[in-house]
Amino acid sequence: MFNSALTKVLKTFSKQEIKEFGLFIKSPFFNTNQSVVRLYEQIKMLHPDFDEKLSGKKLLFEKAFGKIDFNDSFMTMTVFRLMELAKQFLVFANLQRNDLFNGTILLDELNHRELDNLLVKSISDLDKKIKKEKANDAETYYAKYKLEYYKNDIKSRDTKMITYKDILDKELILEQKYMNTNFFINSLIFFQYFLNQKNFVVNTEGYPDFINEILGYIDQNPDYLNEPELNLYYKLVKLLITNDDKYFFEMYKKLFEDKDDLKINSKHNLIAVLRNYAQRKVQEGQREYVEKAFEILKFSLEKDITTYSPSSKYMTETRFMNIVWTGLSLKKLDFTEEFINKYINKIEPEKRQYVFAYNAAKLEFERNNFSLALQKLSESGQVKNVMYKAAIKQLQLMIYFELKYFIPAGELLDSYRHFTKTDKLLPEIYKSQCNTFINYYDRLLKIAVSTDKKSIDLEKLITELKLTPLNWLLKKAIEQSKS
Repeated sequence: MFNSALTKVLKTFSKQEIKEFGLFIKSPFFNTNQSVVRLYEQIKMLHPDFDEKLSGKKLLFEKAFGKIDFNDSFMTMTVFRLMELAKQFLVFANLQRNDLFNGTILLDELNHRELDNLLVKSISDLDKKIKKEKANDAETYYAKYKLEYYKNDIKSRDTKMITYKDILDKELILEQKYMNTNFFINSLIFFQYFLNQKNFVVNTEGYPDFINEILGYIDQNPDYLNEPELNLYYKLVKLLITNDDKYFFEMYKKLFEDKDDLKINSKHNLIAVLRNYAQRKVQEGQREYVEKAFEILKFSLEKDITTYSPSSKYMTETRFMNIVWTGLSLKKLDFTEEFINKYINKIEPEKRQYVFAYNAAKLEFERNNFSLALQKLSESGQVKNVMYKAAIKQLQLMIYFELKYFIPAGELLDSYRHFTKTDKLLPEIYKSQCNTFINYYDRLLKIAVSTDKKSIDLEKLITELKLTPLNWLLKKAIEQSKS
């Protein structure tokens, strides 16, 4: 395609948006360049696939402008103008979608022009919209804060305080409360995201500013916890900091109550943290969390909460992996196979190959189809996710052991050890788990290739492995003791 950025934008457009964008660029208020319109008329016919064979510069130029000589500079500038219009259209689309934010912008302009009568009416209209909201998130409290701000600004223009009722005291306090609530929710959302990434996803340096101060302030002013969204993120942050299971079970209960006092993106975040926490407990050997992890993931599939928002197309590759891991750990092989085949298209196209290859290989490994599992792993292609890089190496080591490929296993083990030592993105907790696997696998591999197993304390290895969640290694060690 002649312009990958423009293609990526237009691919996200629905059929209705493609039509609306055509009307947008034909409006003389936004665009007076007819060359842009003529080019778009050709490009829109390629939606949604934008076949590369049909979208070359010269071919589109000829279709849009006839048989005049191709002019690369002219074509580049026309595409640039179309891209700029697409950006403007995205702003317009965002305002249309975010009704409350749209309302606050109107209030700001009316207030700027001191159109007080219309401002008062618009404040009342926006207030009614806010009251219809079942779930109040940070944006809702921002709108509430702006409402109080404009109410107070109107009053402040009249400097004559006739009665005690004219004094701005309670109104100002309410304005600040809504402003604080917006700030606290946004801060806690960031804290839980940062800590979730740091604990479970990728090694992250540093620590967020003001996290202890904000948590301490909320502890001293618990009325803020009456707001469901704030309460949710406060407890998720507490869970991630303290690792206290009471927060897990409280939020687990909250999830399955499935009330409409939380926005869909907050339910997504709740699922992500609970799932990651339960998965870590499983990896630590607490098998009672396996069923909990599966119920969380099953709930997310049943409720179609697989992406951050209903408008999102794709789920993360780590979420996909965790669902597969959980299904396999419970021996739900048919469920896992159905999930892989049904949801693989929910993964971004450039990541889809390695996500499918690894998870399909993991499934075949559980079915003891080791050669097929190895074949599927070989189809991974370029792997961009560090968690997948580590997981693929580990699964390959397990397959090599099952197939008795002990020499290449030793070579791969050295590579895996070097990878875990030098990679800076692996979360510390996952790196620790990788190192534990490497150390025990190394001992098991030496036993497997040894001609004198009696000289090696295999019983000691088995005893140690019983204290870890490394069930596959334990199974192999027991098999070695019987051989």
